[in-house]
Amino acid sequence: MTIFTRGLGLAGLALSMSACSLVAPPYPPSLDNVQTLKTAAVSPTKAGSFESVSGSKNRYPIPLRVDSMRSPVGHSFGDYLASALTQELTMAGKLSPQSDVEVKGTLLENDVSVGIAKGNATVSARFVVTRSGTTHYDQVKTARVEWDSAFAAMIAIPNAVSAYPTVFQKLLGELYADPAFIAAIQ
Repeated sequence: MTIFTRGLGLAGLALSMSACSLVAPPYPPSLDNVQTLKTAAVSPTKAGSFESVSGSKNRYPIPLRVDSMRSPVGHSFGDYLASALTQELTMAGKLSPQSDVEVKGTLLENDVSVGIAKGNATVSARFVVTRSGTTHYDQVKTARVEWDSAFAAMIAIPNAVSAYPTVFQKLLGELYADPAFIAAIQ
């Protein structure tokens, strides 16, 4: 075996070992979202579960070039969304596991692009509000965020991972800004 062949073998081994699975950052509650919930005079609310529909725009784990990203909670990013909602309701003083008002839903899209100059993420979810088992709200909300990226993966992937939670903050902000949603949980 020549030095060149051995070098190619070692380079291939190093490349295959470099692909890894990252964990998304824990959800940082948005203070604006929490304030919206606090001032809306909503009833104590239960945060239900969020299913995650598999598809080309909602893969798990999320591919990030040669890496992939998993949720830090549960077994899907539907669980991540449920956790984000729970945290914001808790901080607003509006969470009640015994409430007859429940917010639940389905994560429909969770797409991250780690581009060369710009990266972006799009999240879409169906939110359903029930009161004593009767549906009072059923709508799809979508959010998109963009951030600076780079050709070099060592810059682009950390930028994508650190920017990722903001798309969920924006998604929940869109939900809370909907007067029909606020009316359903009052």
